[in-house]
Amino acid sequence: MYFCIRDDDTSFFTSPDELEKAYGKISEWGPISLAVVPFHRAGASKAVPEKLRGRWSIHPIHENVALVRYLRCGVSNKRFEIMLHGYHHDDPERLGEFLSGSDLTKKVSDGRKYLEDLLAIPVRVFVPPRNIIGKDGLRAIARAGLHLGGVAGVRAGWPLRSRTTWRKWLHLRRWRKNGGVGVPWVLELGDHREIAGNAVTPSASLVRNREALDCALKIDGVFCLATHYWELSAPSKNPNDPTVGDHLRYFIDVARSDHRILWRSVGDVITGSTSTL
Repeated sequence: MYFCIRDDDTSFFTSPDELEKAYGKISEWGPISLAVVPFHRAGASKAVPEKLRGRWSIHPIHENVALVRYLRCGVSNKRFEIMLHGYHHDDPERLGEFLSGSDLTKKVSDGRKYLEDLLAIPVRVFVPPRNIIGKDGLRAIARAGLHLGGVAGVRAGWPLRSRTTWRKWLHLRRWRKNGGVGVPWVLELGDHREIAGNAVTPSASLVRNREALDCALKIDGVFCLATHYWELSAPSKNPNDPTVGDHLRYFIDVARSDHRILWRSVGDVITGSTSTL
Protein backbone atom coordinates (compact mmCIF):
# COMPACT_ATOMS: atom_id res chain seq x y z
CA MET A 1 0.00 0.00 0.00
CA TYR A 2 1.16 3.51 -0.81
CA PHE A 3 1.18 6.18 1.90
CA CYS A 4 1.75 9.93 1.47
CA ILE A 5 1.47 13.18 3.43
CA ARG A 6 0.13 16.41 1.95
CA ASP A 7 0.64 19.69 3.82
CA ASP A 8 -1.16 22.80 2.56
CA ASP A 9 -0.45 26.54 2.76
CA THR A 10 3.32 27.03 2.49
CA SER A 11 3.67 30.62 1.26
CA PHE A 12 5.48 33.92 1.74
CA PHE A 13 4.09 33.94 5.28
CA THR A 14 5.77 30.64 6.21
CA SER A 15 9.09 30.62 8.05
CA PRO A 16 11.69 27.87 7.59
CA ASP A 17 11.58 27.35 11.36
CA GLU A 18 7.87 26.50 11.20
CA LEU A 19 8.41 23.82 8.57
CA GLU A 20 11.50 22.48 10.30
CA LYS A 21 9.65 22.24 13.61
CA ALA A 22 6.77 20.44 11.93
CA TYR A 23 8.69 18.13 9.60
CA GLY A 24 12.43 18.34 10.22
CA LYS A 25 12.78 14.82 11.61
CA ILE A 26 9.73 13.38 9.89
CA SER A 27 10.98 14.28 6.42
CA GLU A 28 14.09 12.18 7.02
CA TRP A 29 11.83 9.11 7.20
CA GLY A 30 9.69 9.91 4.16
CA PRO A 31 8.86 12.83 1.84
CA ILE A 32 6.37 15.55 2.71
CA SER A 33 4.43 17.01 -0.23
CA LEU A 34 4.01 20.75 0.31
CA ALA A 35 1.16 22.58 -1.44
CA VAL A 36 2.73 25.99 -2.09
CA VAL A 37 0.96 29.29 -2.82
CA PRO A 38 2.90 31.39 -5.37
CA PHE A 39 1.41 34.85 -4.67
CA HIS A 40 -0.55 34.73 -1.43
CA ARG A 41 -3.12 37.43 -0.75
CA ALA A 42 -3.33 38.61 2.83
CA GLY A 43 -6.97 37.63 3.17
CA ALA A 44 -8.84 35.54 5.72
CA SER A 45 -6.71 32.38 5.82
CA LYS A 46 -5.44 31.39 9.25
CA ALA A 47 -2.04 30.82 7.63
CA VAL A 48 -1.81 34.62 7.24
CA PRO A 49 -0.51 36.48 10.33
CA GLU A 50 -3.44 38.02 12.18
CA LYS A 51 -2.08 41.57 11.87
CA LEU A 52 -2.14 41.28 8.05
CA ARG A 53 -5.47 39.53 7.56
CA GLY A 54 -7.98 41.44 5.48
CA ARG A 55 -5.48 43.77 3.85
CA TRP A 56 -5.62 41.84 0.55
CA SER A 57 -2.06 42.80 -0.34
CA ILE A 58 -0.19 40.29 -2.56
CA HIS A 59 2.97 38.60 -1.32
CA PRO A 60 5.13 36.61 -3.82
CA ILE A 61 6.93 33.72 -2.19
CA HIS A 62 10.29 34.68 -3.73
CA GLU A 63 10.40 37.69 -1.39
CA ASN A 64 10.87 35.28 1.51
CA VAL A 65 14.48 34.52 0.63
CA ALA A 66 15.17 32.30 3.65
CA LEU A 67 12.15 30.12 2.86
CA VAL A 68 13.11 29.73 -0.79
CA ARG A 69 16.61 28.66 0.24
CA TYR A 70 15.15 26.17 2.72
CA LEU A 71 12.74 24.69 0.16
CA ARG A 72 15.43 24.32 -2.48
CA CYS A 73 17.60 22.42 -0.02
CA GLY A 74 14.69 20.24 1.11
CA VAL A 75 13.72 19.37 -2.45
CA SER A 76 17.30 18.53 -3.44
CA ASN A 77 17.56 16.21 -0.44
CA LYS A 78 14.22 14.57 -1.39
CA ARG A 79 12.63 15.65 1.90
CA PHE A 80 9.97 17.76 0.16
CA GLU A 81 7.87 17.70 -2.97
CA ILE A 82 6.38 20.96 -4.26
CA MET A 83 2.75 21.14 -5.44
CA LEU A 84 0.78 24.14 -6.69
CA HIS A 85 -1.78 25.45 -4.17
CA GLY A 86 -3.87 27.96 -6.07
CA TYR A 87 -2.44 31.29 -7.17
CA HIS A 88 -3.45 33.95 -4.62
CA HIS A 89 -5.19 31.38 -2.35
CA ASP A 90 -7.52 33.86 -0.63
CA ASP A 91 -10.58 34.98 -2.56
CA PRO A 92 -12.27 38.25 -1.48
CA GLU A 93 -15.67 36.72 -2.22
CA ARG A 94 -14.75 33.58 -0.24
CA LEU A 95 -16.25 31.30 -2.87
CA GLY A 96 -13.07 29.38 -3.62
CA GLU A 97 -10.40 30.76 -5.94
CA PHE A 98 -10.66 27.83 -8.36
CA LEU A 99 -14.40 27.37 -8.38
CA SER A 100 -14.88 29.41 -11.59
CA GLY A 101 -13.32 32.22 -13.59
CA SER A 102 -11.98 32.92 -17.06
CA ASP A 103 -8.42 33.44 -15.85
CA LEU A 104 -7.92 30.05 -14.16
CA THR A 105 -5.99 28.50 -17.05
CA LYS A 106 -3.53 31.38 -16.96
CA LYS A 107 -3.26 31.24 -13.17
CA VAL A 108 -2.41 27.53 -13.28
CA SER A 109 0.10 27.96 -16.09
CA ASP A 110 1.78 31.05 -14.63
CA GLY A 111 1.75 29.76 -11.03
CA ARG A 112 3.27 26.46 -12.03
CA LYS A 113 6.00 28.06 -14.15
CA TYR A 114 6.82 30.51 -11.36
CA LEU A 115 7.35 27.72 -8.81
CA GLU A 116 9.23 25.52 -11.25
CA ASP A 117 11.61 28.34 -12.18
CA LEU A 118 12.02 29.52 -8.60
CA LEU A 119 12.67 26.12 -7.02
CA ALA A 120 14.11 24.27 -10.04
CA ILE A 121 11.65 21.39 -9.75
CA PRO A 122 8.79 19.89 -11.77
CA VAL A 123 5.29 20.48 -10.40
CA ARG A 124 2.89 17.58 -11.04
CA VAL A 125 -0.01 18.13 -8.64
CA PHE A 126 -2.50 20.94 -8.02
CA VAL A 127 -4.23 21.33 -4.64
CA PRO A 128 -7.19 23.75 -4.68
CA PRO A 129 -7.41 26.33 -1.90
CA ARG A 130 -9.98 25.35 0.74
CA ASN A 131 -10.33 22.04 -1.18
CA ILE A 132 -12.86 23.73 -3.45
CA ILE A 133 -12.74 23.30 -7.22
CA GLY A 134 -15.27 23.49 -10.04
CA LYS A 135 -15.50 22.60 -13.73
CA ASP A 136 -13.41 25.60 -14.78
CA GLY A 137 -10.70 24.72 -12.29
CA LEU A 138 -10.60 21.07 -13.35
CA ARG A 139 -10.40 22.12 -17.00
CA ALA A 140 -7.50 24.45 -16.20
CA ILE A 141 -5.40 21.84 -14.40
CA ALA A 142 -6.09 19.21 -17.07
CA ARG A 143 -4.92 21.62 -19.79
CA ALA A 144 -1.70 22.13 -17.83
CA GLY A 145 -1.15 18.37 -17.50
CA LEU A 146 -1.51 18.49 -13.72
CA HIS A 147 -3.23 16.04 -11.39
CA LEU A 148 -5.55 16.89 -8.50
CA GLY A 149 -4.75 16.59 -4.81
CA GLY A 150 -8.30 15.90 -3.67
CA VAL A 151 -11.43 14.43 -5.24
CA ALA A 152 -13.68 16.73 -7.26
CA GLY A 153 -16.62 14.37 -7.74
CA VAL A 154 -19.80 14.80 -9.73
CA ARG A 155 -20.99 17.96 -7.98
CA ALA A 156 -17.68 19.75 -8.46
CA GLY A 157 -17.12 19.13 -12.11
CA TRP A 158 -16.75 15.56 -13.34
CA PRO A 159 -18.35 15.62 -16.82
CA LEU A 160 -21.96 14.47 -16.53
CA ARG A 161 -22.04 13.00 -20.04
CA SER A 162 -19.03 10.79 -19.44
CA ARG A 163 -19.43 7.04 -18.85
CA THR A 164 -16.22 7.18 -16.83
CA THR A 165 -17.87 9.61 -14.41
CA TRP A 166 -20.82 7.36 -13.70
CA ARG A 167 -18.76 4.16 -13.50
CA LYS A 168 -16.65 5.77 -10.79
CA TRP A 169 -19.67 7.24 -9.03
CA LEU A 170 -21.39 3.84 -8.91
CA HIS A 171 -18.23 2.07 -7.76
CA LEU A 172 -17.68 4.54 -4.92
CA ARG A 173 -21.34 4.41 -3.92
CA ARG A 174 -21.22 0.61 -3.68
CA TRP A 175 -17.93 0.81 -1.78
CA ARG A 176 -19.45 3.05 0.88
CA LYS A 177 -22.71 1.10 1.00
CA ASN A 178 -20.68 -2.05 1.74
CA GLY A 179 -18.83 -0.39 4.61
CA GLY A 180 -15.82 1.04 2.79
CA VAL A 181 -14.27 4.17 4.29
CA GLY A 182 -12.34 6.78 2.33
CA VAL A 183 -11.25 6.54 -1.29
CA PRO A 184 -8.34 4.05 -1.35
CA TRP A 185 -7.60 4.38 -5.06
CA VAL A 186 -6.07 6.92 -7.40
CA LEU A 187 -9.00 7.98 -9.58
CA GLU A 188 -8.30 7.95 -13.32
CA LEU A 189 -10.39 10.62 -15.09
CA GLY A 190 -8.76 10.41 -18.51
CA ASP A 191 -7.27 13.90 -18.72
CA HIS A 192 -6.04 13.90 -15.10
CA ARG A 193 -5.87 11.79 -11.94
CA GLU A 194 -7.18 12.53 -8.44
CA ILE A 195 -6.10 11.37 -4.99
CA ALA A 196 -8.27 11.78 -1.90
CA GLY A 197 -6.86 13.47 1.19
CA ASN A 198 -7.78 12.10 4.61
CA ALA A 199 -7.95 15.23 6.75
CA VAL A 200 -5.79 15.59 9.86
CA THR A 201 -7.27 18.75 11.35
CA PRO A 202 -8.93 19.72 14.66
CA SER A 203 -12.32 18.45 13.40
CA ALA A 204 -10.95 15.20 11.91
CA SER A 205 -11.68 11.85 13.55
CA LEU A 206 -8.81 9.54 14.46
CA VAL A 207 -11.21 6.57 14.42
CA ARG A 208 -12.43 7.42 10.93
CA ASN A 209 -8.87 7.75 9.63
CA ARG A 210 -7.90 4.42 11.20
CA GLU A 211 -10.84 2.81 9.40
CA ALA A 212 -9.80 4.42 6.10
CA LEU A 213 -6.24 3.15 6.55
CA ASP A 214 -7.47 -0.37 7.33
CA CYS A 215 -9.62 -0.33 4.17
CA ALA A 216 -6.66 0.82 2.07
CA LEU A 217 -4.43 -1.90 3.54
CA LYS A 218 -6.99 -4.61 2.77
CA ILE A 219 -7.02 -3.81 -0.94
CA ASP A 220 -3.34 -2.77 -1.21
CA GLY A 221 -4.54 0.70 -2.13
CA VAL A 222 -3.46 4.27 -1.36
CA PHE A 223 -3.79 6.40 1.78
CA CYS A 224 -2.98 10.12 1.78
CA LEU A 225 -3.08 12.37 4.85
CA ALA A 226 -3.87 16.08 4.39
CA THR A 227 -2.91 18.57 7.09
CA HIS A 228 -1.49 22.07 7.81
CA TYR A 229 1.84 22.80 9.47
CA TRP A 230 0.33 25.81 11.22
CA GLU A 231 -2.22 23.82 13.22
CA LEU A 232 -0.24 20.77 14.32
CA SER A 233 -0.26 22.02 17.92
CA ALA A 234 -4.03 22.56 17.91
CA PRO A 235 -6.23 20.37 20.12
CA SER A 236 -8.84 18.11 18.59
CA LYS A 237 -12.49 19.09 18.69
CA ASN A 238 -13.25 15.42 19.38
CA PRO A 239 -13.05 14.85 23.16
CA ASN A 240 -11.05 11.62 23.07
CA ASP A 241 -8.71 12.45 20.19
CA PRO A 242 -5.11 13.75 20.48
CA THR A 243 -3.76 17.03 19.15
CA VAL A 244 -3.50 17.41 15.39
CA GLY A 245 0.26 16.77 15.53
CA ASP A 246 -0.12 13.59 17.59
CA HIS A 247 -2.90 12.44 15.26
CA LEU A 248 -0.46 12.79 12.36
CA ARG A 249 2.39 11.11 14.23
CA TYR A 250 0.18 8.12 15.02
CA PHE A 251 -0.07 7.33 11.30
CA ILE A 252 3.58 8.10 10.69
CA ASP A 253 4.50 5.51 13.32
CA VAL A 254 2.21 2.99 11.63
CA ALA A 255 3.72 3.73 8.21
CA ARG A 256 7.25 3.28 9.54
CA SER A 257 6.51 0.01 11.33
CA ASP A 258 4.29 -1.81 8.82
CA HIS A 259 6.28 -3.52 6.04
CA ARG A 260 3.20 -3.45 3.79
CA ILE A 261 3.31 0.35 3.57
CA LEU A 262 5.47 2.26 1.08
CA TRP A 263 5.90 5.97 1.91
CA ARG A 264 6.12 8.11 -1.22
CA SER A 265 5.40 11.68 -2.34
CA VAL A 266 1.90 12.58 -3.50
CA GLY A 267 3.19 13.06 -7.04
CA ASP A 268 4.86 9.64 -7.11
CA VAL A 269 1.73 7.95 -5.75
CA ILE A 270 -0.70 9.67 -8.08
CA THR A 271 1.40 9.07 -11.20
CA GLY A 272 2.88 5.68 -10.34
CA SER A 273 0.26 3.76 -8.37
CA THR A 274 -1.36 0.78 -10.09
CA SER A 275 -4.21 0.87 -7.56
CA THR A 276 -6.46 2.99 -9.76
CA LEU A 277 -10.18 3.25 -10.27
